Amino acid sequence: MKKIFLSAALAAGILFAFPASSMSLFISCDGGSDEPQPRWVSEPDYSEAGYVVGVGASAKSDKSDRMAEAEANAKRELVGHIEVTVKSENSLSTSVSNRKVQQDGLSKVTVISDEKLRGLKTKARWLDKETCTQYILVAISNKDVELAKREKTMKALLEKFKAALATGKDRNSNPDVNERRKYLEDAQELLAGLDFKPLTDAGEGKAFYQKQLDEALASLNDEASRSKDHMALFALNKDHRLNDAVIGKMLDQLRATNQSADHVLANCNTEDDCIKVAKERGFAKVTMLNASCQVGVSQMGSLKGKLTVTKTIYDITRLKWQEGSPTASAEVIGWSNEELDWSAAAEKVMQGLK
Repeated sequence: MKKIFLSAALAAGILFAFPASSMSLFISCDGGSDEPQPRWVSEPDYSEAGYVVGVGASAKSDKSDRMAEAEANAKRELVGHIEVTVKSENSLSTSVSNRKVQQDGLSKVTVISDEKLRGLKTKARWLDKETCTQYILVAISNKDVELAKREKTMKALLEKFKAALATGKDRNSNPDVNERRKYLEDAQELLAGLDFKPLTDAGEGKAFYQKQLDEALASLNDEASRSKDHMALFALNKDHRLNDAVIGKMLDQLRATNQSADHVLANCNTEDDCIKVAKERGFAKVTMLNASCQVGVSQMGSLKGKLTVTKTIYDITRLKWQEGSPTASAEVIGWSNEELDWSAAAEKVMQGLK
């Protein structure tokens, strides 16, 4: 038993006698290199002509994890050098117009770390057998970096084009013809600057998007042409006694007498609002029905309602009201507000305004 304790104590003494750095002698590191540490590990040449390089290291115990982490760290460092270069270029960029600023910003897009860089290669690997640290050197040519940046630039331009095209086509969200035309013109300019060669996953080429843009412009021009020769119809019901069905029927009757008039399905509460909406949609003139409802009590105790409607016309191109504003009125009787037939009154009034 004494011999056993002596052996254990001797072993412990030997372990404590060695410095910590020498403990690596007892670490097993399969595949460790017998070659001395390469210079690129301690002093990477980041100024190598025509290339961007990155060095990554990992000391994970699992071989596959160690290799994956070292590669990821090397790529992260490489991308970091690219981003520093891009930011430096951006700081030196000056522009005159907002559009130019936008284009400059798009021409220098940062290559993010999780993006697959075409042409990225592993140039060297070295495993330190003493510390079991894996070192990896990766590199990519400046040409491949520029290709990656251009691909990302074109993707950004394509997304901006799609957004401008969608806004220019959306009549419901933006009824102003002139505003939508500006978006389509911006889309045309963006499409002209688009190079689809780097867009390997774009799916469609320039001809496809040009056709969509041409169709949108043709539709907009047709809408503007029709509106220019047409008159917008609105009804102002300030006391809100007439429901939407009665208002719609009045406008339909007015439109039946003038085929160049359009019932604009938009809300407006004042004459100025109606003129603004009509102008946005490209109309040359506006016809407005100003409706007023009055309710009184007759000598018999019943309710007597009177609907008065005045038709006014505004010339948008000449910025003036047309002379003469015909007015018509009609009365209805009922024992309660619910019994007042405003629809019948509206029918009589419109007959008088024809």
